[in-house]
Amino acid sequence: MNRFKKFIIVAIAVLLAGASVSLSPQVSHAESHKEDRYHHFEEHLNFEYPLNIMFGVIMTLKKEQEALRLSEAIDIVHSMKKVEVMDRYLDFRRNKVNPKEIRLIVKQVYDIDLDRVSELGAGKQVNTYPDEITDGVKQVLADQSIEDLDEYIESLSKVEVMDLYLEYYGKKIEGPEIRRVINQIFGVNLDGISSLEGSGVSLFSKDQWISQYDNDLFVVHTGLTDVDVWVYPTEYFTEQTGLTELPTGLKNGLMALGFEYSEEKGTLYYANPTGESVADQFKGHTLGTIIGFIKGNYAELLEGTPSHKDESNSDQ
Repeated sequence: MNRFKKFIIVAIAVLLAGASVSLSPQVSHAESHKEDRYHHFEEHLNFEYPLNIMFGVIMTLKKEQEALRLSEAIDIVHSMKKVEVMDRYLDFRRNKVNPKEIRLIVKQVYDIDLDRVSELGAGKQVNTYPDEITDGVKQVLADQSIEDLDEYIESLSKVEVMDLYLEYYGKKIEGPEIRRVINQIFGVNLDGISSLEGSGVSLFSKDQWISQYDNDLFVVHTGLTDVDVWVYPTEYFTEQTGLTELPTGLKNGLMALGFEYSEEKGTLYYANPTGESVADQFKGHTLGTIIGFIKGNYAELLEGTPSHKDESNSDQ
């Protein structure tokens, strides 16, 4: 470890130690204030997450292993799946978190802006909310003398629906349940997104990158309301293989799911014929087909090693 990194680790250790009293998980305002005080250190630290997230997760690790060194804890946090980071930070917070805080945690852990999804009206269409969500929202609105509750709920933003549903939910909501509700309202599957880490697949959805890494090989790109989806190679894949189109084996696999070639998109494309957001099952089959193909043909590229496979060259 070089001298500069040692200095930084010592500095952050002092900060974390000093925060153990004042950065109470029960006082979100104090946590926010402490994060502001530490913000300038983030420019010098190669952390995967903001300091408040790092601090919270590290504290849960230290609770389990008192002898754990800070540098070891940092490495453990960086090796975790995002879903585990989110759950550990929520465990650290202990008390109930409100909807606004939940959306901030999602932004800090996943870099997904649910407020922006809501503003754009992106993601799952409002008329496809599960009964569980609409029934909960209706119970909260029952005393407001609204003539047509279904029509009113469809007029609400996704953020408003989330806020109302969590008001109905009432009790402290745990990580898995938070992610399920977010998927039901926003059409953002945080568990599935976490599984994309290291898979070689980038995901662009709701007008923002949902998951993207330097060595990803293919992009799954969905429209604003998840009605349509198209798949194309990344620049990294093209640089490593010389291929500008999807390999034949992958094309065949996706076409078996219903994808067709689109002249406009210049790649394989699928649009749900019902005009509704594609189901999670279809998304899962699409991602599974791509990930399976990568494992069988281009796994070396995930480590940055040029691949010698050229099963698709004949069609390029």
